[in-house]
Order: sequence, then structure tokens, then C-alpha cells
Amino acid sequence: MGFEDQIKAFADKAKEAMEAKKLEVENNAKKALHDLLGEDVSKIQSISLDADIGKFHSVVAPESILAKLREANLLKL
Repeated sequence: MGFEDQIKAFADKAKEAMEAKKLEVENNAKKALHDLLGEDVSKIQSISLDADIGKFHSVVAPESILAKLREANLLKL
């Protein structure tokens, strides 16, 4: 295997690892929302996650949901 093939294999492994980590972060975020909000999670119309800091933003939901996210320090200001 030549150097070019080694670089490609390394890049492919790194990409797979990044995708796996992204999926893990998304699953953890979904679990955190469900644990915090229970059935109220269905009241969220839209939500985004800043995976770098582990907080949600651009949340479209009733004020009671936003208050719970703020209280749990899960809402990006």
C-alpha cells in the first residue's frame, strides 16, 4: 500500500469516527431532552443543537419548554 493509499485510509477512518461521534452526541441530546421534558418534548416545533458546547438554540416551543431548558442550563443564550 502506497503513501497515498495510507492517507486515504487514515482520512476514511477519521471521517467514520467523526460521524460516529456526531451520532452519539445527537442521541445523547435526544435522551437529555426526553429525560428533562418527558412527553412535553412533542411540543417542540423545531430545535437545533450546538454540539461544540452541548446546548440547544433556535428553539421554537412554548415558553414553559424554554424555561425548563434555561433552568437546566441547556439553552444557548
